[in-house]
Amino acid sequence: MTTSPVPYADVPARPWVSADARRWADARVPAWARPVGPAVVLLVAVVMAVMFSPDPMCTVAAPCGADWLDAAGSMLFLPHLVWLFVLPDLALVSAPLLLIWMSNPDTWLSGPAEKIAGAVVVAALCWGWAAVVARLRARGRQRSLVLDAAGGITVPAPATDDVRPWRRGLVRGIAGAILCAVAGALITTVVVDDRTDDRLARTATSENARVVAYNTDDYTVTVRLPDSTRHRFDAQGSYRVGSSVPVLMHGDWVRLATEPYGDRTGRQALALVLAGLGVTVLGSGLLSRRRAVALRRAPVPVLRVLTRHHQGRTEIFAADDIAALRPVLSYEPRTRTRTALRQALLYGAPREGGELILASATESGQWLVEATASPIRHGSPDGTGKPGEYRPGTARTAAHRRAAEARVQDALAAMTPATGPVRWKAGPVARSVGAAFIVVTIMLLGTFFTGSPTWWQLPIWSVGGLYWVSVCLRMMIWQITADSNGLHVRGLWRTAHLPWADVIGAVYTPEGELIVRCRTDVDDTPVGSVGFPPLERRLRRPGRAECAAAEITAMVREPGLRPKNDAGCT
Repeated sequence: MTTSPVPYADVPARPWVSADARRWADARVPAWARPVGPAVVLLVAVVMAVMFSPDPMCTVAAPCGADWLDAAGSMLFLPHLVWLFVLPDLALVSAPLLLIWMSNPDTWLSGPAEKIAGAVVVAALCWGWAAVVARLRARGRQRSLVLDAAGGITVPAPATDDVRPWRRGLVRGIAGAILCAVAGALITTVVVDDRTDDRLARTATSENARVVAYNTDDYTVTVRLPDSTRHRFDAQGSYRVGSSVPVLMHGDWVRLATEPYGDRTGRQALALVLAGLGVTVLGSGLLSRRRAVALRRAPVPVLRVLTRHHQGRTEIFAADDIAALRPVLSYEPRTRTRTALRQALLYGAPREGGELILASATESGQWLVEATASPIRHGSPDGTGKPGEYRPGTARTAAHRRAAEARVQDALAAMTPATGPVRWKAGPVARSVGAAFIVVTIMLLGTFFTGSPTWWQLPIWSVGGLYWVSVCLRMMIWQITADSNGLHVRGLWRTAHLPWADVIGAVYTPEGELIVRCRTDVDDTPVGSVGFPPLERRLRRPGRAECAAAEITAMVREPGLRPKNDAGCT
């Protein structure tokens, strides 16, 4: 970000009026083209296909080994799901590749359940590809609307000190390249080990061994060798106890003839996961760099707008929306600079997922120039917002806000001035549910850790388990205390104090999260996910968090309802 005395007020730019801004906002993708639908259907269908797929049949003629084409096709589903949300440009390529992979005749030779799951996978891939095309076309329409609103006026974008074009995406590019290199190194080790096994297998002798045990929990098979010794192998295929299997022996080297390469599944899966993650991070960095460079390569359209900082993001409003009712778009800034509504110049053709440069006026008469630190999004960061602001959302979200306002009005009518501190905290139902979730989580983690997990599974399960336990603990111990000075919001590690002058209300979101809203230049304080709105609606019993949000908002609107004493005085 740079502070400049350049008279940006003299830039020949047209204002972005509300009518043009609404047309730009209405050019967003239709509901069917949003990535959530195809991503959920694809995830469920892939999981069902994996569950119904039979174990591979390993034979001497067709031994099981490191089938890279099949493994890469299977693992491509994971980054494809991510690309549907954050990198539709890559999803446009990965969807046809996955469809080609699904066209393998072997995919359709199994039972009817797997065939149905495979058909749903194909349908979800087609849906996702069509959704990506619709999103990219919508971005093209948005660009055209911005060019029309600018009236053909283009100017060189100003330079910024907070980010250089060549540095944009540099960290992600380097991190992605490192991940791809690590993945390549792991793949190389698997290939080298397989070639070594090939050389040993060509000179090994083949002996028949009887299967004495086959464990389907950890996929191991135990055989009795001709010298009556037992040997256990990691197995990919399925085996029948009592049957005979050929074994390759070369000194101390012993392998199943049906699986001569041993089990490389862990390294293979880790390598492909790192490769998918590396391509994602690298692609994101290169795309960010290309967009940043494009803003300086040639003159870009410029529009006069209004802007302000709100809830950790910068919001852009139409030039005639002086009441700041309808934010057109928002993005994450690199620094917190603006609080009140200010005049600004918007450089570039804003479109969902794109980047831009914003020059905004200051009270001292100078202008602040900054580049976006995140892709731009429609409207504001959430669907609840503060009073007097428009937030786009679904009909269910609007109904939730109306119900919340009705509860506030009921609280204003029923509440009486508090004589001492007022506390809202988790009820017995939330505590019981949280405790049950923690017990189940600990039992699952205990079962997993006693089952000899691989080294790369340990950190994933440990971090996931700790995160879920923290969510459950927050659900059990949350508490908000109101006294004469303000609110005391207790979290997992500390208690935040919010003076009444900073609080503008509290909201209970449709997802069950309780948030204390603060004035523009103060960050909101999230309490956490502390309720179950669908269950509460079905039981027609408001939860403790719902009541807390309504009563806190009532105290903000009517100061006479606030407690008269400090919490420390009682």
